[in-house]
Amino acid sequence: MLRSHITPDGNHNQTRHKSAFLLYNKIAEQYCDLQILEKIKSLIPEHITQLNGDNKIKSLLGWFKNDFLIWTPKDPTCKRCMDEGHGRLPMQVRVVSGSSWKLRAMEIHKCNQCSYEYSFPRYGQILKIAAAKTGRCSEWSMLFGAIMNALKIEARIVHDFLNHCWDEAMINGKWVHIDSTLEYPISLDHPHYYEQNWGKKYEYVLALGEGEEKT
Repeated sequence: MLRSHITPDGNHNQTRHKSAFLLYNKIAEQYCDLQILEKIKSLIPEHITQLNGDNKIKSLLGWFKNDFLIWTPKDPTCKRCMDEGHGRLPMQVRVVSGSSWKLRAMEIHKCNQCSYEYSFPRYGQILKIAAAKTGRCSEWSMLFGAIMNALKIEARIVHDFLNHCWDEAMINGKWVHIDSTLEYPISLDHPHYYEQNWGKKYEYVLALGEGEEKT
């Protein structure tokens, strides 16, 4: 079920932070759900599950980015118009807020030229994301965190409140940055990449895993 949602400006940040905490708390709960993790594990190529250490994580990152999940652009162009030779025509995007963390929002993409339309649901349910096989950084990090936990690599999700999120995995006794949206080797253990290359200026981030919260 979807509904329109308007937040007064004065309460925008508080509402946004509360929603993020609820969402990632639910993600952390799914990371502990053995039935979910078993289904997620079944999606991973068997040859990757047989690897150990850094080789396993490197192979996971390569498979996940290049062969499994597809990036959903924020400013899509119409594929139908492209196929018909009309060039790259931008699509209009309308966002409808979801009614719970399970379906956070629905994006409706429509081409004004040919009326081609498709919907992009923003799920909070790990198995729904895995079935859709598309998304942006939140879907990528939610699902990749589940994949690592399914392989007994303790992982948690990190949200920066500046429009990006990634994962951290417990490796050799410490939390290590992992961003499945980036190319290897930048995707592994480069926590300052965003500040150095994207101009991010952090005040705080939220890292949430099983039974913990860190800001």
